[in-house]
Amino acid sequence: MAEDEKDQDLPTEELEDEEELLEEPAEPEEDEVKCEECAPCKGGAPAWMATFADMATLLMAFFVLILSFAEMNVPKYKQITGSLKAAFGVQRLVPVVEPPKAQSLIAQEFSPAVSKPTPQQVVKQETTDQMKKEIEPQTDNKTADFENNEDFKTVQQVLAEEIAEGQVEVKIEDEKIVVELTSPASSGGEGESDNGTLSAGVIDQKTVEMFAKVADAQAQIESEVVVKDAQTADQSMQGQNQGDNATAGTQGDNQGGPSDSQSVDDSLEKLRMELSNEIQQGLAEVEREGDKIIVRLAEQGSFRSGYADLQPGFMPLLNKVGDAISTTSGQVTVEGHTDNVPIAFSERFQSNWDLSAARSAAVADYLLGNTNLQQGRVTVVGYADSKPIDSNDTREGRAKNRRIEIIVDGG
Repeated sequence: MAEDEKDQDLPTEELEDEEELLEEPAEPEEDEVKCEECAPCKGGAPAWMATFADMATLLMAFFVLILSFAEMNVPKYKQITGSLKAAFGVQRLVPVVEPPKAQSLIAQEFSPAVSKPTPQQVVKQETTDQMKKEIEPQTDNKTADFENNEDFKTVQQVLAEEIAEGQVEVKIEDEKIVVELTSPASSGGEGESDNGTLSAGVIDQKTVEMFAKVADAQAQIESEVVVKDAQTADQSMQGQNQGDNATAGTQGDNQGGPSDSQSVDDSLEKLRMELSNEIQQGLAEVEREGDKIIVRLAEQGSFRSGYADLQPGFMPLLNKVGDAISTTSGQVTVEGHTDNVPIAFSERFQSNWDLSAARSAAVADYLLGNTNLQQGRVTVVGYADSKPIDSNDTREGRAKNRRIEIIVDGG
């Protein structure tokens, strides 16, 4: 009832309008305008995009390769970071612990010669084997007797009888054990002159036995043993000052066969004893041929190939040999020998004859200028390769043939 009342209340005009709208037919919609269809698109990326992608990839790979070869300069990096900190400031200090860095696992050290990389902490360089005469030892506070003192006691025990009789005196000089003869080293009688000096120079049996004991003692100890005879040295100086008459008289007294042979044997043993260390090291040989004593010096470290200049390592040996030969009597001949290899590329020497003569002259000049050897006793000879002692077909044989021989005439 209520709804009917509401419909009745609506105005009649509105009802009529609604009915007209319902009765009017719907107007047909106009047809939509269709656009022309475009050609179908090709599949895949355009050509320029593929080229750009390839270039970007190659460029990135190139930068990665450069970065892998790069090495950070740590000092410069710290300098830059320090300047940035100074410019902008920091709020707090943070300690930075840098990890250990290395460029190679192979140790490389510096030395005067070119060093090769080695996994061991060892520095090696090319050196020459030169034997030093005297090596400065490292010293410390004395806690026991030194080796020289022990060797000194050994020599005293060996020569106890001669020391008790007053024939010798044993002492230490310059780290060497010196056995000094205090009694005449020869038998008296006919060999003595009116003023008490010895002219014949015949060594008695006791002196020979004493030298043999000294040689045995030298074989037992490491220290060098030197035998000095002050009276013999004085006699040698007096003999040089007396002139030709005194020399002729002395030679006349020395004639007689057995006495000459005994004198050569004594000189031979004395040289072997004084050069015992060099003989053991293979630097020298002492032998006898008839009435001559030959001191043969090895070629090792004496001269450079094709030169006649003495090497520094050869001079200590010449000093020792010269002082030992100066205590003997007779003429001294310095002989130079070479192998059969001809000289090449030398402006100074034309052949081995020139080289051997120059080397022997260099040795003689050094002996006369640096030892007690008298100038009137020395002659120089060069034999080239005319007197080999071994075959020149092998390297070892040629090394033996390159030598210096110092010959003492005991006749």
